[in-house]
Amino acid sequence: MDFNINKLDIDKLRNIISYYKKNVKNISLDEIYKIETIKTFQQNWDINAKDFYEMISNSFSKSKNLLASRNYFPKNMILYFAQKDPEMVRDMFVNLFNETISLSRRIDSFRDSSDMLLKQYGNENMSNHYQYLNAISTYLFFRFPEKYCIYKEGKFKAFASKIGYDNIPKRGSFEILEAYYNMCDLVLEVVKSDEELVQRAFSRFNGLNFGDNGLHLIVEEIIYIGSRLNFDFESEEEIKYIDDSNLDLIKENYREYEKNQEKDVIKECDEIYTKQDFLDEVCITEKDYNFLVRLLDRKKNIILTGAPGIGKTFLSKRLAYSILEQKDDDKIEFVQFHQNYSYEDFIMGYKPSKEGFALKYGVFYNFCKKAERNPNDKYFFIIDEINRGNLSKIFGELMMLIENNYRAQTIKLAYGDEKFSVPKNIYIIGIMNTADRGIAMIDYALRRRFSFFDLKPAFENERFMDYIKSFKSERIINLVEKIKILNKEIKEDFSLGEGFCIGHSYFFSDEISKECSLDEIDMYIEEVIEFDIIPLLKEYWFDDYDKLEKWEKILRDIVN
Repeated sequence: MDFNINKLDIDKLRNIISYYKKNVKNISLDEIYKIETIKTFQQNWDINAKDFYEMISNSFSKSKNLLASRNYFPKNMILYFAQKDPEMVRDMFVNLFNETISLSRRIDSFRDSSDMLLKQYGNENMSNHYQYLNAISTYLFFRFPEKYCIYKEGKFKAFASKIGYDNIPKRGSFEILEAYYNMCDLVLEVVKSDEELVQRAFSRFNGLNFGDNGLHLIVEEIIYIGSRLNFDFESEEEIKYIDDSNLDLIKENYREYEKNQEKDVIKECDEIYTKQDFLDEVCITEKDYNFLVRLLDRKKNIILTGAPGIGKTFLSKRLAYSILEQKDDDKIEFVQFHQNYSYEDFIMGYKPSKEGFALKYGVFYNFCKKAERNPNDKYFFIIDEINRGNLSKIFGELMMLIENNYRAQTIKLAYGDEKFSVPKNIYIIGIMNTADRGIAMIDYALRRRFSFFDLKPAFENERFMDYIKSFKSERIINLVEKIKILNKEIKEDFSLGEGFCIGHSYFFSDEISKECSLDEIDMYIEEVIEFDIIPLLKEYWFDDYDKLEKWEKILRDIVN
C-alpha cells in the first residue's frame, strides 16, 4: 500500500492521539471487551474441529455488539448457516483466513457463499445474511489482530473527516474497505513513531498472542474514540485544558450515533429509489424535476410553495430519496415549525434538568454534526410549515451560515461559546402553504438565501390523468374536470389567486384503489366533496354567498 503521510493532516491526527493518551485509562476500560473477545476467539478457534458448529459458537461467544446489534445479526446468521451446512461454512473461513489469496477475492468468495446459503436455507423471516464488510472485517480482526482493524462506515468517515483523509470510495465496495485499511496503516505509522504509545502497548498487551504487541489495537482505539470526538483541537496545548469528564460528554453527545452504528453496514440493503421512481410517484414533469435538482445543487436551500393539497410534503421526501438514489431516512430530518418553535429547539439552549438547567443541543445542530461526520454523503433537512415560525428567532446567527457561499465557515454560537458551521453537504427544503391567511410573510433576509419553487395542482398532468382513468369511474373523472374549472375561477378571483387553488392530493388516498368497487369510489368522492372541498370554499367565499351556492350545487350534482 501507499504510505504517503501527506494524505492526512498530521497535526490533527497527533492532537487526537494526545487526547487518547490523556484519557487512555478510561478508554481502555471501555474497550477491554475487545481484548477478551480476541482471546476467547483464539482460544477456541480450530478450523479442523470435528464439531464445527460448536467450535464456531464458542469462538464467537464473547463477541457482544461487534457481531450483533439492534437490527444487525451477522453472528446469528453465520451460526445458523454453520448448523445447516458446517462444511460449507468451514470452507468459507478456510478461504477467508488464507493470507496467500488477495483480500478482494476472499471477500467476494465469502459474500457469494453467503448468498448461496441464504438462498438454500433461508426462510420467510430471513431476508438478509448480514455478511457485509463490517462482519467480514470483524472476523479478520479476531483471527489477525496484528494486521486488521474493524471496519464501520460511520466510524471510518467520521475519523477520516477529522484528519483530512478524503479517499472514500463507493459504499459497499471492496475499495472502501481497502481505503479504510490504508488509513489505519497511516495512523499505525504515526503510532510507531510515538515511543510512549509503543511502550504502553507492550506493557498492556504483554503475554497476549499479538504479533505486533497490540499496536493495531491501539490504532483501533484511536480511530474509535477519534471518530466520536466533538472537539476541533487547534493545537496540542488545548488538550491540557480538557478534563477526563469530557469522555462522558462524548458518549452523551454521540449516543444517537452509537445507537445507529449498525445502520452503516446494512445500507447496501436500502431500497433503491431512482429519478424514474420519483416521476412515477410525483405528479410533476421531468423538466420541473430537473429544475428542482439544479436549484438544490446551486443554492443548497429551496422552499416549495403552493396551494394546500398538492403533495408538497410527499414530494420533498421523494426528492431527497431520488438524489440519494435510495430510501435512506437516516440522511433525512423532518421538523414542523410553529409559533412557539424557538432557537433553543433548533440550535441549542438551556432546558430544565434534575440539577437545574443544562445546555441541550437542538435538532438542526445535531443534524449538522451528523452530516459533518460523513462529508461525502448528502443530507436533507426538511422544514414543514416554514412560514409559521419566527424565522429570525429560530435561525438566529445561522441566517448567514445557511447561505451557500458561507457554508463551512464558522461563527460563535449564542450559547456555549462554541464555533459552529453548517456543512456543505446539507440541503434544506422548506415547505410553505400559500393559502395561509394571517401568517407573516417570510423574512426577507432569509428569503434571499432560498430559491422558491411554486408547485401547481397536477390536474393537467398526463400521469395524473392516467391514474384517474384507471379507476374506470365517470364520476371521479367528472369531479376532476369540475375542479379544473373551479381552480380557474379561484385563480381569477382578486381576493384569492393561484395560491388558493384546490390540490390533487385528495385523489391519492389509501381508501381508494383500482380494486375498489364503483360504489366505494362514489362514497369516497361524496365524502371529499362534502367534508373537504365545500368547507374550504365556505372559508374562501364567506362574503360571496352566490358564488359559494353555485359551486356547492355543481359539486353535489356529481354524486346525486
